[in-house]
Amino acid sequence: MATVKEDTILLGSGDLYLGKVDPNATETEIQAALVNVGAISGGATLTYKPSFHDIESANRGTIMSFLTKEEISFKSGILTWNLENLSKLSAASYSEDTTAGTRRIGLGGLKNVPVNYLRFVHTKPDGKKLTVNIFRAQAQSGFEITFDSEKETVIDAEFKALACIGKTDGNLVEIVEEI
Repeated sequence: MATVKEDTILLGSGDLYLGKVDPNATETEIQAALVNVGAISGGATLTYKPSFHDIESANRGTIMSFLTKEEISFKSGILTWNLENLSKLSAASYSEDTTAGTRRIGLGGLKNVPVNYLRFVHTKPDGKKLTVNIFRAQAQSGFEITFDSEKETVIDAEFKALACIGKTDGNLVEIVEEI
């Protein structure tokens, strides 16, 4: 029987990065393209949901089951207020006027929700990293901004993993653990 080590228990949140990345990019190019979206509130959740089609026999029950669909989503609360990051979550027009000292985001009437490379990096108590990479992530759940005098404003972002055509060793997400 295998013994469970203490470092297999994960506590805490991590850092969330988004950016436009070519599917054939090198790790160096990926790191250069990613932007840390800021402080996270409430941690993060990676959800994997497979769907199956069962083959039923009248006299033997289920005799075969085939994987027919996979859905992966990633949720995290973004605490740091930044309009440019908000434009990565929606079909939006973002602009910055340094002369006037203003930033602007326009929502509505636009059709293209950006597809980003998503990276979430959790640092384990021993200092080693656990990294979640979603090659093509799209925010499809919208967002809500609550201005409350008693609490900080957190944008709950939810991303859906889209298939990365051409990848044959897992085309939705990868989890890399330093050991």
